[in-house]
Amino acid sequence: MRQIFKNHSKPVNPGETVHQSERIFAALVLTGILSLGAGLTLLQTAFAAPVRLSESTTELVKVKDQKVGQNLDRKQANRLPPRIANAVRQDLSRQTGIAPGKLKITDFNQKTWNDGCLGLPKSGEFCTQALVPGWRVVMSSGNKTWVYRINSTGQVLRLQKSDTPVSNIPENFPKSIANAVIADASTQLGLPVNQIRLVQAEQKTWPDACLGIYAPDILCAPATVEGWRVTVQGNGQRLVYRTNAAGSVVKLDQLASLPNSVRDAVLLEASRQFKVPANQLSIIQAKQQNWDSCLGLGGINESCATLAIPGWQVTVQNQLQLLVYHTNDNGSLVKFNQDASKISDAGTLQPTPIPASELPPSLDKNVVFRAIASGGFAGRTYETVLLNDGRLMRVRIGDANDSERSVLRISGQQVRQFQQLLERQQFAQFKNLSYPAPSGAADYITYTLTSREGTVRYTDINRGSLPAPLEKAIQGWNRLASSAQR
Repeated sequence: MRQIFKNHSKPVNPGETVHQSERIFAALVLTGILSLGAGLTLLQTAFAAPVRLSESTTELVKVKDQKVGQNLDRKQANRLPPRIANAVRQDLSRQTGIAPGKLKITDFNQKTWNDGCLGLPKSGEFCTQALVPGWRVVMSSGNKTWVYRINSTGQVLRLQKSDTPVSNIPENFPKSIANAVIADASTQLGLPVNQIRLVQAEQKTWPDACLGIYAPDILCAPATVEGWRVTVQGNGQRLVYRTNAAGSVVKLDQLASLPNSVRDAVLLEASRQFKVPANQLSIIQAKQQNWDSCLGLGGINESCATLAIPGWQVTVQNQLQLLVYHTNDNGSLVKFNQDASKISDAGTLQPTPIPASELPPSLDKNVVFRAIASGGFAGRTYETVLLNDGRLMRVRIGDANDSERSVLRISGQQVRQFQQLLERQQFAQFKNLSYPAPSGAADYITYTLTSREGTVRYTDINRGSLPAPLEKAIQGWNRLASSAQR
């Protein structure tokens, strides 16, 4: 080929031209074949062995893939289990009174705590020394946050602290009411007023002049009262108050102020002691107390130090029984007060249904209440009815001359107060029940009481042994009748 290109400038004759053309064509064909062969060789190489990246580039790809995998694993591991979220939200709702739906989880992360108390032991509490896996959860109501510690099962949780001092207090909350509540809380907790913090305030309409908080032998005017429900906190203790709109009436709602730890401990003890499921028990009364070292229940030969131990007296209702317990301030100590409790005795207090044939007629529409007393030495029967308009009418059944008929009068307010008393004592729970006299008893009086909700029957020799709510309803009726007679 060199020769061809070398000689292409020389003159040639026609015969040589033909031979030259043939040689040039042959050279071009040979060049094409060689190029095609090289291309095929490159394709073969490409399919046989992928392009190799440098070692540094390969390492970067590996590291990136590893980080992506780790991030995915971490995201799965740090996903807060629903049972943990629900446990924290429900506990905070109980403590603050804020609806669960208004509480949001703003942050959470896994933690390992150093003991069974999650690093936040309560006063006098023994903490298991072991590593406890769990979570740290931050809750928010929008203008306030709370930090919780909780174990991995959600059964142990502790409120660590409030991150911000802002409280759920509306702008129209009167300063006078705030001062009145804080002053009372200072006395209750034994703390300076500057250590009492307002936590929550919400406007309420109370059902009567007692603001819905009742005491024995106190009758409350039934007119509705506008006011506030106020929650304060000091030294880790929470108190709930009810007030009127002016702040001139301030009442501590002790039942609402009862700590959850005390509530749970008392219900657990009552459930264990009386073999009753806890969901069948209800706490109906709670009162703050200062106890000695025996919680006020020391025996004759027991030495009790006269320390002022803050605590609670808690009353639990189990159907017709009232169970009284004494506790310290956090519920780690619980004692049963048998003397103050009212426990059913199978021989005297076990009620029996009143046969339908023995039930008295239902009340007329203008009658609020009726009491029938029969028996005794004289063997007479008296009927007393309370009418809507406040008239108390008493007659002796079988008195043809109507000589013992009497009509007395009470106020409409007293009528409404008595109806409220029946509601508070849940008179309807005794519907069509009878508490008969012990076998062999004689000359006793049988009382049959009828309200709109039903009828209950008992004897005078059972007084003092009846369920406490029924006793209170009977006392209220007797007071009402006495006031009318006066």
